Amino acid sequence: MSTFILSKTQRSKLLLLCNGLNYTIDKTTDDKIYWKCEFARTLKCKGRVHTNSLNTIISHETNNHNHLGNAVSSEIRIFEEKIRDRTINYNESTQTIIDNCLTNLSDSTV
Repeated sequence: MSTFILSKTQRSKLLLLCNGLNYTIDKTTDDKIYWKCEFARTLKCKGRVHTNSLNTIISHETNNHNHLGNAVSSEIRIFEEKIRDRTINYNESTQTIIDNCLTNLSDSTV
């Protein structure tokens, strides 16, 4: 199956990043988490992913997206999350935080 990264939204909700597409939690059960595409409401996108309850394995993935994925968008979300985390947890200057977070970004994202 596909590889994925778990991140957080600006409201600290879980966000699944997979193949340049972003998913938010639709519903959870005891053994599965159902994710929907972040554009499910605005673009009526039908893309879905199911993971186990520990978020370690993607058990089902539909590619019914009506838009293209964007790997740069996912990278920017991770960058923003790192900045939020460092500002809360470290006592560093703004420039130091940005410099540390920029080190792992690809050239196309920068």
